[in-house]
Amino acid sequence: MIKNDIKTKCLVTGATGFLGTNLVHELVKHGWDVRASGMHGSETKYIKDLPVEFMFADITIAEEVDAIVEGCEYVFHVAADTSFWTRSFARQTRINVDGTINVAEACVKHNVKRLVHTSTLDVLGYNPTGGSYDELSGHYNFNNMGYNYGDTKREAEIRLRGYHNANTLDVVFIYPGFMIGPYDYTLQLGRVFFDLAEGKMPFSPPGGGSFCHVAEVARAQIKAAEKGRSGEGYLCAGMPDNNISYADMFGRMALAIDAKPPRLTAPKSMFVAYAQVCEWLSELTNNAPDMNPGQARYMSCPQYALSYKAQYELDYHVPSVEECIEDALTWYRANGFDV
Repeated sequence: MIKNDIKTKCLVTGATGFLGTNLVHELVKHGWDVRASGMHGSETKYIKDLPVEFMFADITIAEEVDAIVEGCEYVFHVAADTSFWTRSFARQTRINVDGTINVAEACVKHNVKRLVHTSTLDVLGYNPTGGSYDELSGHYNFNNMGYNYGDTKREAEIRLRGYHNANTLDVVFIYPGFMIGPYDYTLQLGRVFFDLAEGKMPFSPPGGGSFCHVAEVARAQIKAAEKGRSGEGYLCAGMPDNNISYADMFGRMALAIDAKPPRLTAPKSMFVAYAQVCEWLSELTNNAPDMNPGQARYMSCPQYALSYKAQYELDYHVPSVEECIEDALTWYRANGFDV
């Protein structure tokens, strides 16, 4: 167990993103000495007043990664490219795979005690029967559907396990579910609130997800650094009551803001066709599409994960979906977002 009477120096990559911002806040609360890193020019508004050191880096450049890792005992690797525009896939691969290897190599060079790698529940796939899965029963089965984010996160984990298996680096893996909560200023799942409020969501995707609170995932990451088992992966997603369809989730979000829920759930064929039109239009407008076919196929799957292992070993907590929604709305409204 790490004792932070004398502050432990750590690095957070992706510190300016949704999960990274929550993690930085939690680390400061728990007495860590934090070095926060993000891409050059990234937004620091929501962590700039915290007592942290800022060092920015492009993780695809090994020399820049080496500089931010040097002097740190622990590294929380949160940085990733979550985009789904086909045009961005090459850069996404460089960030999610090559960038992760740069982080691992720097950790080895500077004798980092532990790397806590933020993966995703996607690397454990989904249960085609609509049932749930955990770390043992899940396996990656999003192959060949054009879902580059999942493909790259799976490849990054395979590479990192090579370091762990060679006993060159202590790595623990965190598999977050569909996070909701404070500091979602980049509008991840939070985007749904605004689309619902503006009547821009006539239908729901046909799949479902395992919904969780972003701050609880951040706390579990800290516990993973302190007492997680080396080489283990931990689902930090939902539990049975939080494993629901997108239609159900969007309906609950609509109720919370007194908006109309989506009128129907799109069949997979219709949803993928809609995404193909979005991608076609993006080529004409030169703007990222709202959806692409790979993302649509992915969101047509039922991802119902169980987080018992993280509960037992990392003291992970799964609030109700309603509590997650309320905490997100409270933050938006306190920070000037009109929803």
